[in-house]
Amino acid sequence: MSSIRKTTPEISIKLQLSFEKKKQLYALLKSLKPDNIDFPSGLSMEMLTDYDNTLVIKLSSKGGFGKIINTVDEILEHISIGVNVIANA
Repeated sequence: MSSIRKTTPEISIKLQLSFEKKKQLYALLKSLKPDNIDFPSGLSMEMLTDYDNTLVIKLSSKGGFGKIINTVDEILEHISIGVNVIANA
């Protein structure tokens, strides 16, 4: 009889946001930087900029769907607020 170990799968998500102006991209990136620290164990986030004014956010979770869904929801909320502030600036 073999032993089967249950493991939580690693989940990865990539968000891409395109901006008309590089200035908008960097304003949002700067506003999201504080979110990129003190993550729960098993969760990681990386933010990159692309050559065509695109912000790429990569999230990985070894803690199951709940952690990553909650994190994506929070990040999207912060992005929405940031985009509205930039649009009205």
